[in-house]
Amino acid sequence: MAAQYPLVHSQLLLQRLLALNKPKSLAPALHYVYLLGGQLQIRGTDAEEPFRQEPNFLWASGCTVPGSALTIEYEHEGGSDQVDVGKIHTRLWLPDVDEAEVMWCGLPPSTDDLAKELHLTSIQRGWTTPALFPPKPKQENVPIFIHTLPNVRPPTSFIASVNGPTHTTEYLTKALHEARRNKTEREIENMIKASEITAGAHKNLMRLVGSGEVKDENAAEAEFVSYCRKRGSKFQAYSPIMAAGASAGTLHYIGNDQPFPQQPTVLLVDAGAEYKGYAADVTRCIPVGNGGRFTKECKEIYELVLSMQEAAFEQIKPGADWEAIQRLMHDVLARGLLRLGIFKSSGSEDESVAKLLSEGLTAAFYPHGVGHLLGLDVHDVGGLPEGRSSDPLLKYLRLRVPLEENFVVTVEPGCYFNEHLFAPFKNSELVDHDVLAKYQYVGGVRIEDNLLVTKEGFRNFTPEWLPKTVGDIEAVTAARA
Repeated sequence: MAAQYPLVHSQLLLQRLLALNKPKSLAPALHYVYLLGGQLQIRGTDAEEPFRQEPNFLWASGCTVPGSALTIEYEHEGGSDQVDVGKIHTRLWLPDVDEAEVMWCGLPPSTDDLAKELHLTSIQRGWTTPALFPPKPKQENVPIFIHTLPNVRPPTSFIASVNGPTHTTEYLTKALHEARRNKTEREIENMIKASEITAGAHKNLMRLVGSGEVKDENAAEAEFVSYCRKRGSKFQAYSPIMAAGASAGTLHYIGNDQPFPQQPTVLLVDAGAEYKGYAADVTRCIPVGNGGRFTKECKEIYELVLSMQEAAFEQIKPGADWEAIQRLMHDVLARGLLRLGIFKSSGSEDESVAKLLSEGLTAAFYPHGVGHLLGLDVHDVGGLPEGRSSDPLLKYLRLRVPLEENFVVTVEPGCYFNEHLFAPFKNSELVDHDVLAKYQYVGGVRIEDNLLVTKEGFRNFTPEWLPKTVGDIEAVTAARA
């Protein structure tokens, strides 16, 4: 039987909260988590912005109603840091119904409707901050700890703050980030659905670009987003990247307003649907021109990046060192660019690779990380508990903890031809600049899938039917009805 949602999330959160608070957490105490949801934002005079619930609140409550609050009450008996799920009290507090708001925007969900989906101790309408003051513990002389995020004021009056509970922001952020890393069954279901919608949108766009129905970046984005909306994805997980030719060398290019180049090249499509708040993040490259087939140089770079991803896949399992996988990506890239003649040999292949990595030259072609955690945020929380690395090859890595079961990660190696990135090496003797010039028009290639780390290895959320090899992509893009 599946764990009750979102009660299971409260249990995970409290477990992390107590683990972070040792040895204090071994003593009896009432722990009271107070979270606030997002507010509806108005642009200009009276135009409502599309509402996206604050991710931590959404994860803990499952509630998408603006202006809500959540309290999680747990009286810990002490002696260990284990959580008794039967003693967790989760209460969702909805705002009062505003008659004027109903006139403009309609009725909000009722408490009864929400209770059909959300397993909480109670759901009630109407609240004020003082009304959410924590209750008196059942045991006498037991301390009370109110846990909030740093930007949230606790539900206490001045007198209560002097003689009452202890307010702390020290643990909640880290506890939330750690708890959100390991995905629950409900989260996995939503992410699979997001990936299926995303894959369909990518394959549909391959067909439209190959047939010539889509001729510019703007139309490409419109077709991708339309496909997702029609299948239940109201929002994109992030701003879609539709980068053709030289634009593909810009990592987060979101201009999406240029016609496709006249010269055959590739369209780098990095875009993902969001489903019930959960993100997919998938990248494919589509040949542009040349009868829907990759040119020689585009094919060579694409197959090199694909070999990088396949090498990363071989390492994915619980306990895997993400930084080691990142270094492996630079090694595979260096060897590939040596064989293509873009890099010059400086001894044996191993000696040449060591030289290239020590010079940081591969970072000019592959500056970002091999991937990141994925969840409610596209770059999900909890990946950098100790901050970023200063190592040039690891500088932009977004995940620096060993993999654990039920992490969802992206694997997205790439190779780019960006004059700005390459500028520090424009006079490098390790580069054959004439050969490099022949590949410049490729712009950039990235290939990205979404993987669930399992006990034995991984499960790829990105469906197998989404073309990824050169042959499979060309079977779609070079086909003519």
